Amino acid sequence: MKKILILCSYFDGQSTGSLRMRGLSESLRRSGNQTIVFTNYFPGSERLDYVYAPQDMAVAVGQRSSMLATVYRVYRKLKYYIFGIKHHSFYKYFLGAQALNYDLDDLDAVVVSVPQPEFADVGIAISKRYNCPMFIDFRDGLTYEPLGRKNWLSNYFNQKLEYRAITNARAVVSVSDALTDDFKMRYSGSGQFVTITNGFQPVAEQNHIRPVDGPKLTYFPSSNNVNILYSGAIERSRRSIFQSLEAFDRAFHLLEESNKDRLNIVFMGNYSEREIAIIKSFGSVLPPVPRDEIVQAQARADYLLLFTGPDQSVVTMKLFDYLVAQKPIISIGNAPTPARILRESGAGHQYRLSEISDIALSLSELQYGQKRLSSDIEDYRIDKLMERFTQLVLDNAGYD
Repeated sequence: MKKILILCSYFDGQSTGSLRMRGLSESLRRSGNQTIVFTNYFPGSERLDYVYAPQDMAVAVGQRSSMLATVYRVYRKLKYYIFGIKHHSFYKYFLGAQALNYDLDDLDAVVVSVPQPEFADVGIAISKRYNCPMFIDFRDGLTYEPLGRKNWLSNYFNQKLEYRAITNARAVVSVSDALTDDFKMRYSGSGQFVTITNGFQPVAEQNHIRPVDGPKLTYFPSSNNVNILYSGAIERSRRSIFQSLEAFDRAFHLLEESNKDRLNIVFMGNYSEREIAIIKSFGSVLPPVPRDEIVQAQARADYLLLFTGPDQSVVTMKLFDYLVAQKPIISIGNAPTPARILRESGAGHQYRLSEISDIALSLSELQYGQKRLSSDIEDYRIDKLMERFTQLVLDNAGYD
């Protein structure tokens, strides 16, 4: 039996990252290992005795004022940049006096899930204190296509942090082939580099999906229209994904009027004014709905629309939600990992942003009344993917 510590930002089972780390902790426990989780967000109602989640001070401040929370986070980040991780509250939570209560003696490995970069430094400190290897899981790049806007100061420190994290890690895991290839090229003398994508929860393990009454799904009329659905954010997910919307818009307007009239295109989610202006030129916009209604809408659509933008490392969680619906996926973007997954599973096809005429041709050939696909998606179940992660950790845990 191994003793494994997981360090992650969220463990609520809602976000992509928390589903990933929950899957890893469950896989480790199923295989007979002791798992301890450090996180800065966890719903206390679950009361799992192996999860430690002291309240993040930024969250406490945010309950009084969102502006104060922003100021506090900036202050904490600058203090971290100037004085190092020992002056960060995460370090004090997990390596301070309370650490004696966490039963970390004889620790065999620590797994750190990033996007919260400070956790990488905490993981390095834990690895050195307890003389155990660190495994780092990058869901977004720190320097390669980073999520969100970065200034010169954060870019400088992220370069330093990425170097520390990778050179101190026994193995580096990422969710996309492009990010893994970038690490291999720039850190060729370091440890293992492995791609383990995100995945989907089997339907039996998801919360019960309540039936949705027919009137709520009238945005898919019972006619000969081809029903195409896009669900979720665009720019709010990643700013560059807007370019996929622009490519789709250009392709749609190449169609003859008779082909345009056949398509019922629905976007479901929160969108900016400029996104709405484009969408309404070819389709309709609906506000966000509960997840159970989204799931049923995806299952009833003829085709599902996926945007990934120009970035190479994007592997959106929406892809895996779409796989479960088992309806043909039309993906527009340049990222190679979604293209590979669609190709290998037989779940759809990806068009590059420059392939406007090809997108238009595919739209003109779509058929209504699409049945569920028999696509090969079992390899993308989160439990199977985290079994691979578990084996990677167990095979490399402990020092030689």
